[in-house]
Amino acid sequence: MVSVAARIGELIQSLTSGDAQGQVTGTSGLDRLMASGSALARFRGDSGVHVVAEGETLSGIAARLGTTWQTLARINGLTNPDLLQVGQRLQLPEPARIHVVQPGDTVSAIARATGTSVAAIARANGLADPDLIHPGQRLTIGAGAAATPRAPAPADAPATAAQPAGAVPSPGTASIRAADIAADRAAGRQSSSDCYKWVKQALQRSGAVSDYLPGVAAKGAGPALEQRGFVNLLDRPGHNIRSPYDAPKGAVLVYGAAPGATDRNAQYGHIEIRTDGGFASDYVSANARTGSADNGLEGRGRVLIGVYVKADAASATRPAPAATAVGEGAYGAQNLRLGANERYRDAIVEASARTGMAPQTVAAIIDAETLKDRNGVWRNDAAATTSSAVGMTQFLSGTWIGEAQRAGGVLNAEAKALGVVDAENRVVDRAGLLALRTDARLSILAGADYARHNLAQLPVPTGASPAAVAKYAYIAHHEGLGGARGFLSGDMRYLRDATFEANVPARDRQRYLDAAGGSEPLAYRNWLSDYVDRRIDVTRFMNDPAGVNVPAMRSLYR
Repeated sequence: MVSVAARIGELIQSLTSGDAQGQVTGTSGLDRLMASGSALARFRGDSGVHVVAEGETLSGIAARLGTTWQTLARINGLTNPDLLQVGQRLQLPEPARIHVVQPGDTVSAIARATGTSVAAIARANGLADPDLIHPGQRLTIGAGAAATPRAPAPADAPATAAQPAGAVPSPGTASIRAADIAADRAAGRQSSSDCYKWVKQALQRSGAVSDYLPGVAAKGAGPALEQRGFVNLLDRPGHNIRSPYDAPKGAVLVYGAAPGATDRNAQYGHIEIRTDGGFASDYVSANARTGSADNGLEGRGRVLIGVYVKADAASATRPAPAATAVGEGAYGAQNLRLGANERYRDAIVEASARTGMAPQTVAAIIDAETLKDRNGVWRNDAAATTSSAVGMTQFLSGTWIGEAQRAGGVLNAEAKALGVVDAENRVVDRAGLLALRTDARLSILAGADYARHNLAQLPVPTGASPAAVAKYAYIAHHEGLGGARGFLSGDMRYLRDATFEANVPARDRQRYLDAAGGSEPLAYRNWLSDYVDRRIDVTRFMNDPAGVNVPAMRSLYR
């Protein structure tokens, strides 16, 4: 007798050949897909069930059927795959189907027609962007399809919580905390089209993830979440989610564009976290982005493509570095005081979340580097008169371009998203890239990331306080990396002949020379140490600085 697997294979082969396609000419792409699915169902047998015979193992059965033992275990709710009994009936996965994309087809429409999900189709076919399919493209459809290998998780990603096969996981403590953080931060705000940024920050601060998620389009968040231990409930049997309102608190909801949408939904999608009273991202609403529960998974030009949850063991294994830096207490965002520069709060908090530096550290660095107007407001258009430095963080043209080309850097990702740097990290619009230095948000993000990159290459002691980190970062900015290393080690040979006169005011030179026994390098080192102490003080950016110790610069290199 020909096996079910063999018959399925024969039919798939025939369906993907020119003859099979010719047999269904005159019908739409989706009609052909449904027809092929029905034909395959006939070849699966009456019930799609395998009866276990003596000596069979789950892995052996899976191999013969062209699937995996994990898939069979999940479908049949097997908590111990090694315990099979003779005569036991195993439900088989739906066979894979091949769909040839036709003009007008969308992944969401194909998913609805076949009873699967956009995320499942994207994963099975390695689609980085489900909206980018083209006529003639061949898509594998069905639960039995072999999954495309996923990218490895970050080295510091927590291990995923163990779940019984077939179980539907629930959000863990960190995810619940992320929902509360998101709701509290966004309360009373209007949408600023920064949903992904705000969700990223909430997840990182809560400890649900250990880094700032990559990417700029919310609709593409799924792979990054899965690499960090989240699972998509819409891909799980028994999830019972008929609309976003069925998602549990702490779940991350990812939306794509409904068929035919051409607005921001089509380009970026949307993301939000389920809260006690509704949904939160860069604003809070009692309503999901698809509208009422009666709309189901689709509405208002959007379709829900993922409900991602992460269980406790996955989120509590290792605390997130940024959650510590931006956590509660003196160095928390709630203790950040900006005064006349309150307008830049969001950018500073975002930079803090992306780099792991406390927001007070970021604010202190910016305050020391930029020009201010008569009211003390940082000038985003600040331009140096003696160099090419421009913007709030005073980037030289060459340094800004270098940061934009540094793969993995914050500015690199932002510049690519804006189209001024291409996928190969080449500048394609030099004037446009340099003009971005006056964008306050980008200047702050790039300045903080540049500081973090420099700090990683300096002998900063483990456990250095955010107050000390601010001073180390400023030295690196003022002296350059090579100069900062020399300054901290006491090897002042990096100085040029005119450095002392160019930096130290004339009224102070003799005093510092006398204190240094006439040594100009030592006099410069002492002067710069005092200058940093005057310029960099994180307590200026705290509502309550009680208990915060700001070390003198000299104590950081002696």
